[in-house]
Amino acid sequence: MKIAYIGLGSMGAPQARLIARNGLALAVYDTYPDALRKFEGVADLAGSPVEAARGADIACVCVRDDQQVNDAVLGEVGLARGLASGSLLLIHSTIRIETLRELKTALAPRGIALVDAPVSRTRRTDDDPFVFTMMGGETGDVDRARSVVDTFSTDVEHMGPLGAGMAAKIANNLVTWVQLVVGVQAVNLSAHYGVSLDKLRSVMRANGNLTPTMGAMLDGKQRMSPGSTPDYDAFVASQAGIGEKDLALALDHAAAAGISTDMIAEARKLVRAIMTEPLAAVAG
Repeated sequence: MKIAYIGLGSMGAPQARLIARNGLALAVYDTYPDALRKFEGVADLAGSPVEAARGADIACVCVRDDQQVNDAVLGEVGLARGLASGSLLLIHSTIRIETLRELKTALAPRGIALVDAPVSRTRRTDDDPFVFTMMGGETGDVDRARSVVDTFSTDVEHMGPLGAGMAAKIANNLVTWVQLVVGVQAVNLSAHYGVSLDKLRSVMRANGNLTPTMGAMLDGKQRMSPGSTPDYDAFVASQAGIGEKDLALALDHAAAAGISTDMIAEARKLVRAIMTEPLAAVAG
């Protein structure tokens, strides 16, 4: 079995490495040459998505947003031009459910099946399975996808029809980002009244409010305050952009579901500041 993997960023690269480590033939592509070069000796390095797709049974896409997914799949050198009828496409990116439906419509005449398979990190490692994969699609297609996603997943769940995996990911990301916004606000509030982060953290850890994700973010901000190095500033700015994108998706889908969007909208306004600004100093 041959796998094509497009997008070798912080999530895609370790997933692709685990696919290769499990003995599956792998061709990879990324728009950044440095990301691609790291796979020398690990996988076939393709010059485009269509080149990676030739001869592939399953193709995976893990890029940043809807436009990049569409380019990787349906562009002039997209996967769809190289995948054969009967192949399977997995979308690991977090995108609009409507975009998935549009992709399905475009791929159906070519005989290419589609499964949404977004991922969420469950472990702080890249060397072993480290994500929960949420899949949406036909049961037979989801079962075929397991041969790939099992290589990098601690947990795999078939959430329902096409789009159900993405709905679960958007909902989960909503919880994550709102929690991070509230967490930083709590730290800044307590600092104003003389309570240190370590002391607040001891309370939050004891009652379960300090989740691993929040703890990791607060630890990072404590170790390397925004403004300390250009690389760190670029990283947190990128993460802020992801937060804004994820919360925009939550806004759109909540509105479509008839759910109040007030809290989501406010979190989106605040997410860049909570990611890029230093924690407040303890008063006194």
